[in-house]
Amino acid sequence: MNLAITGASGHIGGMVARHLSARGLPLILPLRTPAKAPDLPACTVRPFAYADFELARQALSGADVLFMVSAAESPTREQEHLTLVRAAAAAGVQHLVYLSFAGASASSTFTLARTHAATEAAIQQTAMRYTFLRDNFYSEMMATIANADGIIAGPADDGRVACVSQQDVAQAAANILAAIASGDDRHHNRSYTLTGSEALTFADIAAVLSKITGKPHRYHNQTLREAYASRERDYPETPAWQIEAWVSTYTAIAGGELATVSDDLPQLLGRAPRRFAEVVRDIYAA
Repeated sequence: MNLAITGASGHIGGMVARHLSARGLPLILPLRTPAKAPDLPACTVRPFAYADFELARQALSGADVLFMVSAAESPTREQEHLTLVRAAAAAGVQHLVYLSFAGASASSTFTLARTHAATEAAIQQTAMRYTFLRDNFYSEMMATIANADGIIAGPADDGRVACVSQQDVAQAAANILAAIASGDDRHHNRSYTLTGSEALTFADIAAVLSKITGKPHRYHNQTLREAYASRERDYPETPAWQIEAWVSTYTAIAGGELATVSDDLPQLLGRAPRRFAEVVRDIYAA
């Protein structure tokens, strides 16, 4: 089966493409900027845009399986996703593996998760088979979320987050795609929640960062008013929808929406997920 990977010039898509290429699988890489394609053998690079139905349909021509990474965050991302889903179906894609978000629903506190819910619903309305990979917030983001003074500030209270390594998500996605390409049907119309093996408070995260970096870190629990005011002050050119998304990262954690540890990822990997401290060590050792 022919595999197509969006986002191959980025983090997750790039890692997935490299994993699959290392297994000898030929790939179609639809990219907005083809010049940024990774240099991999047996890969066909095609011009592509999420919002351009005809260009996306042409880019996916001949693809049996599509790994869909989200478009860039923007007010039009949901519509871009829906256009790509329609284009994939029109191109004859048989199975769409979509990188979604943990607990995605129309009522998710984390505002960007609502787009993932709408995308999942659109995929389910097509004749394509699907696999949804609903990942938690990334450990790499949590490892770099403190400001220059080592302060993590946000309205998360004592909520917990079962953050997950990007490397583990990419490995799991590659395992699933390789299985589908080999004719394995166990991932057909399945949803997996991808988390780390521990749920941490921001105080826990600050403690890990302090220990590994040698620089003091601490968590400051902001009120909602403080959270919005500080971001509007520090990022005056940032649109309101983006600031709301940033703040809702914390309020979703405060509400317990990202605290559940799932056993899906260990089963997909055949090993335990990387712990947050491992990710932090890798980042600060680089």
